[in-house]
Amino acid sequence: MDIPNPGEGDVNIGTSTFQACWVLTAIVGVALLFRYAIKTWVRWALPEVTAPGRIWGTEDLFFLVAWGFDITHMVFIQMSANWGLGRHFFYLTAEERLNSMKWDFLSQPLAVASAMVSRAGMMWFLLTCFAASEKKIRLSIIICAVVQVVVNMVTIVQIIVQCGPNPYQTTNRVQYFHYMWTPLPEDGSVKCQSPSVQTTVGFVQGGFNTVIDFFLAVLAAVELWQFFLRTLHRNPETSFWSQFRKISATVRSRRIWQTITLSGPLILSGCASIVKTYKLKSLGDRHDFTYNIVTFVLWVKIENYSILLASCAPVARLFLRSFVDHRREGRTHGYWSRSRSTDHKEPETELKRRANAKEQWLDSATMTNMTITCVHDEENPPTGWSEHGHERSISQVSKAEIPEHVGDGRVTVKTDIVVQVDDGRSISSGGTRLLPDGGY
Repeated sequence: MDIPNPGEGDVNIGTSTFQACWVLTAIVGVALLFRYAIKTWVRWALPEVTAPGRIWGTEDLFFLVAWGFDITHMVFIQMSANWGLGRHFFYLTAEERLNSMKWDFLSQPLAVASAMVSRAGMMWFLLTCFAASEKKIRLSIIICAVVQVVVNMVTIVQIIVQCGPNPYQTTNRVQYFHYMWTPLPEDGSVKCQSPSVQTTVGFVQGGFNTVIDFFLAVLAAVELWQFFLRTLHRNPETSFWSQFRKISATVRSRRIWQTITLSGPLILSGCASIVKTYKLKSLGDRHDFTYNIVTFVLWVKIENYSILLASCAPVARLFLRSFVDHRREGRTHGYWSRSRSTDHKEPETELKRRANAKEQWLDSATMTNMTITCVHDEENPPTGWSEHGHERSISQVSKAEIPEHVGDGRVTVKTDIVVQVDDGRSISSGGTRLLPDGGY
């Protein structure tokens, strides 16, 4: 292979880039530690009546495994950098060329696996958020998850089995993987795929990941704003901004936050995937491989970390509301409790919160606890015709009365279920949809 002589001399662009990657890795590690610490606090520190029923979800395992893959990928990249990754291939010794390429190729399956697992965690999180949505919404998320796992697994396999015996025969091609960085036998008994094949596979993988990221971002945004969009559809003469201003300020700010934390990271991941896919041409250019691939690695990290960082947004909101907003209001019993620290003038409120919280995961409860209860605020803002418009907007929750103790030890709880009718269907407490014929 004829290696070109670069005109700029023996420079190293990898040092600052990989330092930035390590900083991102540390930030994500601290963010995930914060996420798990808050969840542990909710489980062990809060009273049983104030804590949600299900703290830990499958997405927690996904995010932890993804970060494990990612930090291992960074260790391999650093090993490659120690041997010359970031410098021009022309100036490296034979040993430096071999080891820098070795550790880089070993890191590539880990990078793909990290992105795949973190996306799977985000999709699982979306399923928990939209568990009460229409079946086609949930099915769309599941299909996206399956497609992205299949595409990324094919990419991982293709990276590992690029080399094999010549002529072709059925064998364990994994044992030929080392020929990606070691010289091929002179007798031609081993053959590796053209670098353009890996580039093509990478383009297909990047295209699927980008489309899925953008699709899920739009899906999440539409689902969060479904009542607002439905109102605009039913009233085409109403302008977007006039209807937007009619939404309660609290609901509006909460919904904007939810949209940013759900759709924003997916959009950022999709954009990073586009840039990364464009940079894939560096994989096909083996003449100056160690120099050209550096920026590709940076965008791989940005793509992976955007979703992992976003996973901490729900618990960050929980933390702020628990320790800032509630302390400002003199409350000390946590996010799911509305009782005062000095007295218990609202005995029924904790029962409400308890009933609601036990049906949701901590993350999805934090992100979507207003999706159902604010239907009235978004579709029909309070007006002068009702003196109790605000009360009506939150009247879906069952109003529990003080229990009556029966002599035989049993407890009878009287409840008054308030049902709100909207477009031929009702929504009862807890978000269960009641059909006109009585079913649900």
